[in-house]
Formats: sequence, structure tokens, C-alpha cells
Amino acid sequence: MFKLTILDGPQVDLGQMLAAKDARVVKERALLVAAPTNTLLHVTLRIPGPVKTGTRIEAVFSAVMQTLAQQLGEAVRSSDIDLLPTGPEAYFLTTLSPLSLKRLMVAFENQQRFCDLLDLDVVTLRDAELYQVSRTDLALPPRACLVCGGDAKACARSRRHGLPEVQQVVETIVKESASQTA
Repeated sequence: MFKLTILDGPQVDLGQMLAAKDARVVKERALLVAAPTNTLLHVTLRIPGPVKTGTRIEAVFSAVMQTLAQQLGEAVRSSDIDLLPTGPEAYFLTTLSPLSLKRLMVAFENQQRFCDLLDLDVVTLRDAELYQVSRTDLALPPRACLVCGGDAKACARSRRHGLPEVQQVVETIVKESASQTA
């Protein structure tokens, strides 16, 4: 049986995940209301199961966020990284247009294997409501499943792959990425 070694953070339950999601929406809205002409990049991880973090995950996430901040450069007005039990999160408030930022993030996804685990959400205000720019806004295909390469959302919805199988792929990606950032 496969034993996880990198997911060594605390277990979280559905209530904690829903509360974290609600808190993210509040934070996104507050950042964008304070700077309505800016575009927000909100970064989380795609890690299924009750454990969403660990020491190595946080280290690699922080290193990748540093790389991202360097690539965005002068376009970043402010940034914040939160290392939470529900998984690390980063917020970058930028001066880039929503579509330009989304294009950059699609390219960033392909720069290193760890980026396969990132959700790089580009958020803006549209008619005073939060609007998330999607890959379809750029006529791009959906994100690939970590296990089979198919449509990630379809695989997740149908639970096509068991939790241990997906966690093993996550473990491999983080180990490879940790050795590259060490």
C-alpha cells in the first residue's frame, strides 16, 4: 500500500473547506473593491483528500510564488501568501488586464511540473460582481487531469480516479518539485 509522506499537514473537514472558500471570496472582494481597476490573481492548490498541505508543499509553493512574483514584476501592486491548514493560498493584485493575466498564467502553468497542482484564478469586478476569467474566455481547452490527462473537472465530478491514485500523483509531483527547488 502506498504511504503518503508529503501530505503531513493537519486533516481538514468539509466545513473547514467551505469556510475557507467563503473567506477567500470575502478577501477577493475586499481587494478588488479597494482597487477596482486592478486584476486579482488568486492561487490555490488542487490537492484532493482531507490533508491539503505539508512542510514540503508549503516550501515548494512559496518558492513557486516567488518565481511568479518575479515574472509579474512591476505589474504587482500587492501580494500576500497565507499558509493555511486548508492549503496555501496566494493573492497578487496586478495592473494587468484580466485577459493578459490569464494568458500569462496559462503559460506559467507549463513552466514546471508543480504548476500542474496550481489553480491560478484570475478574478476581476464586472458590474460590481466578482468574475473569474476562464480558459474558455481564451478559447482554450480545460485543464488536464493529473492522472489521465483528460478533462480535470469531468474526472473530478465523476470521481473517475480513486483518492489514493490521485494522491500518489500529487506526491510524485511535489517530490520532483522539491528536489528542483532545493
